[in-house]
Amino acid sequence: MIEDIHPLIHPMNDTYVDYLSDESRLSGWAKAIAFPESAEDVISLLSHASRAKMPVTVSGGRTGLTGASVPYGGLLLSLEKMNRILGAGFDPLKNGWYVRLQPGVLLKDLNLFLHQTDWRKTSTAVAPDVGQNPCCAIAALPPLFYPPDPTEDTAQIGGNVATNASGARTLGFGPTRDYVRRLKIALITGEILDIARGDFCADDNGWFKVPCGNRNLSFAIPGYSLPDTKNTAGYYSRPGMDLIDLFIGSEGTLGVFTEIELRLSPMSAHVLGVMFFLPSIPDAVRLVGLLRKENTIKMSAPEISMPRAMEYLDPHALDLLREKRLEDGPGSPIPAFPDLAKAALYCEWFFDKEETGDEICALLDELLPRVHGSLDDSWASSDPEGMEKMRSLRHAVPETVNSMIGRIKSTHPGITKLGTDFAVPDAYLETVMKLYYDTLDGSGLKFLLFGHIGNNHIHVNILPRSQEEYDQGKKIYETLALEVIRLGGTVAAEHGIGKLKKHLLRLMLGANGIQQMKRIKQVFDPHNLLNPENLF
Repeated sequence: MIEDIHPLIHPMNDTYVDYLSDESRLSGWAKAIAFPESAEDVISLLSHASRAKMPVTVSGGRTGLTGASVPYGGLLLSLEKMNRILGAGFDPLKNGWYVRLQPGVLLKDLNLFLHQTDWRKTSTAVAPDVGQNPCCAIAALPPLFYPPDPTEDTAQIGGNVATNASGARTLGFGPTRDYVRRLKIALITGEILDIARGDFCADDNGWFKVPCGNRNLSFAIPGYSLPDTKNTAGYYSRPGMDLIDLFIGSEGTLGVFTEIELRLSPMSAHVLGVMFFLPSIPDAVRLVGLLRKENTIKMSAPEISMPRAMEYLDPHALDLLREKRLEDGPGSPIPAFPDLAKAALYCEWFFDKEETGDEICALLDELLPRVHGSLDDSWASSDPEGMEKMRSLRHAVPETVNSMIGRIKSTHPGITKLGTDFAVPDAYLETVMKLYYDTLDGSGLKFLLFGHIGNNHIHVNILPRSQEEYDQGKKIYETLALEVIRLGGTVAAEHGIGKLKKHLLRLMLGANGIQQMKRIKQVFDPHNLLNPENLF
């Protein structure tokens, strides 16, 4: 029996069936499952799998949309018990606050920890702006937060790093990559890499030579150019790049994170959220353009030159929410919103001076008539409860879509979620929006659009009612992907590639680009045992 071979390995049975799928609704199978609790456990399990030539699929919170954590045989390695926050404080050498944690920590638990921590009582709590004198008053130290905000807060931090996850606030704060300071990574060989940002950078010829145990890992970075957009498709590549960035977004194909250190940021004194309800799609797109341009001209404070988040809901998404609210009845968590709204745009501003809020409202009062809107038709709030109401309206869309796909799959088992993850450069927002609607309006398919419009990153979701519609939707997605690539965009801006979008990655990087990635994988995982079927 397999459990006799290694004490942490359990044979797969019905008890663990939920570990065989993710939010894409792709289902898989595994021979066995293990729940390591420490780096030592991970190393032991990977060493065992390597000797047995057993494929290993790493599983996090299973909130992904590409099937990356869905096993196709072998050992399923769930990191959910590696859920401890290991420490936090101030690093005087890098002049920054940090938190160290295991990869299985949930995003919501990290946020709760940061909210509840009294940083003045931590042994290393010294305010950066008052130097290293502990006698200095640090009562003015602002709250600290972790800016990346993927929609699903039950995601694990390890999964966020593995996919370079992002969210609404990526527009103003950047993706996960920008906050990773250090990684400890277990290789399939049982070796450990401990990499801090700045330790290793590619040389002038694009090569890395990294000491690992008694050997050196030597390889060239990929020669392809990545899009100048939000992106998490393929291995990261930039001249002179930091080694740590190769692992961020690698989708578990190169190693298993055992410890992660993240940079924290001071929270602004004020946050203002505004939900605009508008009469048409073009009005919403025009407002995005106005906010990008007018803030830069008229706002004196550079930190609010544009909103830190800009989120879009189209007419079909709003109709879906109306239907769900009726279905739920009086107890629905979806707040009521204007019946006449045909599009919605949610924005957030972060600022420190209270009077800046008045400046923002004055600017909006001037801009909104240009897009047939007004502040009277909008929601605005700077308190957590009011902002949560607006964010819950946005978050209810993917939650409802995922639930619907689950129901459809019960009668059509071959169906998975059909949701794009495309993004294009700023100049092509109007072009790509027109492309999406022109292509889908005449298709006969049920669809909706929502997402991070500030990054030109809109999720097109098709809701197939049959296998035939599912096949039709997949063909449409490939057609859209080719056009997005032609515009200089990406096929995966935040969800990654996983198992479901490998064909799109090949369209984007070409056969040569895929081969360059495979050569790197060969260095770290010569027998292709770690997360097989992801990316390639």
